[in-house]
Amino acid sequence: MKALVKLGTPLVAATAAVGLLAGSASAASTTVRRDGPAGAPYDGQYQILNVGDLTFAGTGFTASCSSADLRGTLTSSGSGTLDSATATGCTSNLGAPTVSFRNLPYTDGVLAYGPTGDYDGTLTFTDPDLEIQASFGFISCVYGFDAQHTSLTFEVRNSDNPANSTGQLAGTMNGVSLGLKSGSFLCPTDVTANGTGKAMGKVAPGDATYGQKLHITA
Repeated sequence: MKALVKLGTPLVAATAAVGLLAGSASAASTTVRRDGPAGAPYDGQYQILNVGDLTFAGTGFTASCSSADLRGTLTSSGSGTLDSATATGCTSNLGAPTVSFRNLPYTDGVLAYGPTGDYDGTLTFTDPDLEIQASFGFISCVYGFDAQHTSLTFEVRNSDNPANSTGQLAGTMNGVSLGLKSGSFLCPTDVTANGTGKAMGKVAPGDATYGQKLHITA
């Protein structure tokens, strides 16, 4: 997956969702399953939707996005792709921005099972190609990795984790940030993002909807 953003914009909105997507370099000790810890391994399409608003804050900047929808494919070993992504319902004190993901599909990331604290695993992105663009009227800002921001890590919780209230496999970003790669001097910097996204698969490959609960184990 390509990088997420240190957006002072709704860009990071998509980030929360991306937080659940596993990339091509998966952890060998991780298995994605249907339903629960004893479920069959899952290979197929997934959808990630945000739960609640995604919020962003920085010096003189605040923003939120009400909707994010990311879709791609996932293997039982934790590898996958992000093929499409949208973030809408975004507002900020700089005006209503539009958000777009550049260089799709994203194919690099590591989903690793490893209970620590109140989460069940992590998802880490290191792909230097990931870019998210936010536009505020005539101002356009592109965010991604830089010398100070070389990876992104999300906390992943199974549906049975007491700290997870979504009812689904969920990924949370706490103070996640990326660097401003290009844009006007008016583009927000030093912005952090917070939010949660839930991931679901398909019960059958041909299903139009996503109703399959997912779970990660060793």
